[in-house]
Amino acid sequence: MKHFLFFAVLVFAGLFVALFIRQSQNPDRDSRPVLRVYAPSSFARQWGPGPWLKEKFETTCECKVEYHESSDSISMLQRVKSEPKNRAADIVLGFDQYDLELAQNGLEWRNVKVDSQQFDEAVRPLLSRPSFVPYDWGILAFLAHKNEVKDLPRDLQDMLSREYISSIALQDPRTSTPGLQFLLWLIQVKGEEAAFDYLQRLLPQVKAWGANWSMAYGLFQKDQAKFTFSYVTSPIASVNEDPHSDVVALPFEEGHPVQYEFLGVPSTCQNCDLAERFATLILSKEGQRVVMEKNYMFPIMKSVTEGTPYATVPKFKTVDMAVIPNQAERERILKKWSQMRRAE
Repeated sequence: MKHFLFFAVLVFAGLFVALFIRQSQNPDRDSRPVLRVYAPSSFARQWGPGPWLKEKFETTCECKVEYHESSDSISMLQRVKSEPKNRAADIVLGFDQYDLELAQNGLEWRNVKVDSQQFDEAVRPLLSRPSFVPYDWGILAFLAHKNEVKDLPRDLQDMLSREYISSIALQDPRTSTPGLQFLLWLIQVKGEEAAFDYLQRLLPQVKAWGANWSMAYGLFQKDQAKFTFSYVTSPIASVNEDPHSDVVALPFEEGHPVQYEFLGVPSTCQNCDLAERFATLILSKEGQRVVMEKNYMFPIMKSVTEGTPYATVPKFKTVDMAVIPNQAERERILKKWSQMRRAE
């Protein structure tokens, strides 16, 4: 019996060694380096710019692009910080100006070289941080179906009209970037006390607070809400889906908030050179066009919008969101918003 067991062990050991040698000598085995890209789902999924960028980059990089998705920027940045060294992010995309403090807290970033001369004037002031480079931007506004609203609102006060009770789909600022943009915009243009007073009066108008942009916009698309808060480029997406779309962005007298989305290369990157080359592709005119058309956001490079629907978007007055609350202040404001909602 002992001889049989000894023989069996030898056989299995021999098979294991043979299999190991075969795999190590297999020319088809993928030994390419892996570029780990951390990005929002809206960027990485098939409808976003991620798949095109991956395919384009892999044709020249002799590497494999691997996306790691997150539903929001806060959870994404927290995940980047907690990953072990062998799973460290090479490049991170999709955090905005309100996330920069969180991004810098507990994580170091490499400087990213860019050709600033090609940047649109609207984003040049954002190049003061060489570690964080904007790759698209957008203006936010209320959207309406113009054929369903007799007199389109012109300012925030108009949204309080009795005819708009339970007709607005908004986003929860605790879990949604547009929702946070909306709340901080109100505070910027009205002051905190007046902003929360306005929100209190706006509550009867709100049909739903979506956990994210897509939930609120979905209600609007299904005609379950007359208004939603989104990007001034969203009507382009609506027309692409339905040439007869009547969706319009409403210019308000108060002006509008602006969101900038950034990319960064953590100092813990494993394939740092590949990460910088991937950033260069995103910032190229070809890459910018894809980001624009897939993300439905404005490009940060000059001349990319020429000959496209984005060049025809009306000019919107914007608000200089000069005061960006730190993390503690942001948490205080969100807690105050939560208390207001619980008291409904």
